[in-house]
Amino acid sequence: MTVAQAVRAPRARRSHQRPLRGGHRPAASRSRAPASWEVRSFVVASLAIVVAFVLVLLYLAQATAVSAEGYEAQRLAAQRDELRRQNTLLEIESARLEAPARIEADAAKLGLVRAATIYVVTPEAIAARP
Repeated sequence: MTVAQAVRAPRARRSHQRPLRGGHRPAASRSRAPASWEVRSFVVASLAIVVAFVLVLLYLAQATAVSAEGYEAQRLAAQRDELRRQNTLLEIESARLEAPARIEADAAKLGLVRAATIYVVTPEAIAARP
């Protein structure tokens, strides 16, 4: 092959050179070959699947958390309603126990009677005593 032919030869023909001694290739041919479109498309598809999987996991985690908080809110609302009902019953019981008629009836059962006169001692009377 002449020099003119080698210059005009396509790259594919020029790249088929004889290997050097020891079977080593020159540094230019040892460099990483560009990935084929199949490999690139596989990597892109794999990344898309992984991203979709992560997004689905995040969505499920959020949906589960919202559902759990909803159940907790319902439980707390039921507990609040029960405490309000108990509070109302306690207020009714307190009003019944504080009624003057009930106090008089219980005092009569115990044998207590109303005092005819009520003596009040003033502070001056206590201070006047030697």
